[in-house]
Amino acid sequence: MRRVYLVALLLGLGSSAFAGGYRVALQGVRQASMGLTSVMHARDASIAFYNPAGLAFVEGKLSIAAGGFGVINNVKWQNPKTLESAETDSPLGTPIYFAASYRPIEDLTVGVSFTTPFGSTVTWPEDWAGKANITEITMKSYFIQPTVAVKFNEWFSAGAGFIYAMGSVNLQRTMSVAGNDIGLEIDDTDAHGLGFNIGAYFRPSPKVNIGLAYRSPIDMKANYGEVMWNNVPTGLNGSMPFSTNEFTAMLPLVSEFLAGFSYQATSKLLLAGEVSVHGWGKYRSLDIQLNNTETGATYDSYATKNFIDRAVWKIGGEYQATDLLAIRLGYYFDEFVSPSEHWSPETPETTRHAFNGGIGLTFGGLNIDAFGQYTLGVERYVHNVESGFEGDVNLSAIVFGLGLSYNFN
Repeated sequence: MRRVYLVALLLGLGSSAFAGGYRVALQGVRQASMGLTSVMHARDASIAFYNPAGLAFVEGKLSIAAGGFGVINNVKWQNPKTLESAETDSPLGTPIYFAASYRPIEDLTVGVSFTTPFGSTVTWPEDWAGKANITEITMKSYFIQPTVAVKFNEWFSAGAGFIYAMGSVNLQRTMSVAGNDIGLEIDDTDAHGLGFNIGAYFRPSPKVNIGLAYRSPIDMKANYGEVMWNNVPTGLNGSMPFSTNEFTAMLPLVSEFLAGFSYQATSKLLLAGEVSVHGWGKYRSLDIQLNNTETGATYDSYATKNFIDRAVWKIGGEYQATDLLAIRLGYYFDEFVSPSEHWSPETPETTRHAFNGGIGLTFGGLNIDAFGQYTLGVERYVHNVESGFEGDVNLSAIVFGLGLSYNFN
């Protein structure tokens, strides 16, 4: 039982409420407003994250884009056998992005982006029935991506980017042992990994844009993270695993393949559709090593994850009501990636329907974009075969964002 507790405990991740698992698909406000369609929207430098090739079709010699979001998640759980229930009270999540591109010569564009594409913050009640699984988690990731795009002719470009990823995690739980509530907190601020992003962009006619892109998986390695125990009974102080003070682990930030197109149906109406396939199947297990730095003793643990590869289906549209104002709507469908038999409240996710909308204001080269989203979860029953945790779970989320971009000619 102690082994199961530690395996589930050490490096869980919270629900993002979009793109399954712990993927946070918010790297552009305009894109989010249009149902997360992204690889074909080459309006500004924010496309660098989604499709490096799109930088070659951004109008303007210099483009700068930046924005931020607020994410309010709500997850509910109830055990239908005992009628115990709990609800998260998570703080506001704040994904951000920044991107810039520059065209030194006519057919070559270089750029850089800073994004937060994986992460979450989830807080359960301190005394809830699943406190041995989790009470609180905060996980963040940061991608820095230098990018280059080459325009081969008026209808085709290709691009690539190098990704340096950094991350941090803090997780807290409480375990009852012999009548004592033992608390555990793990903290690591120096996880890192490397990856790449490649893409192709096609404009076969002035009305049609097509984008293809692939982002590689990244193995985020957490080395020498801190392990902190509290309220450990005197008789257990020197025993494993309670004598450990350090951990190492690896967490996959999974791959993503995107294919999408946009069509200028009328002079004022733009339609878009996209599918993104996420390689969650890579996340088969979580292997963690606990260390006692004074004695050199180690404790190995293993947790089955068996996540499932999934596709996210997205549609969106933009109506240019006036030269100043654009109105946007979108929708996407995102199926759960964690199987019931290995589901955990550290990743409290389920199938989701998301309804998006926003507006855009244009003042010459300056664009101001606002966005809102409501995510509706589909209730599911889960029963973890390792920990025994079970119940009905569901979630909802409200997301909002504001973005700015400017293209210099």
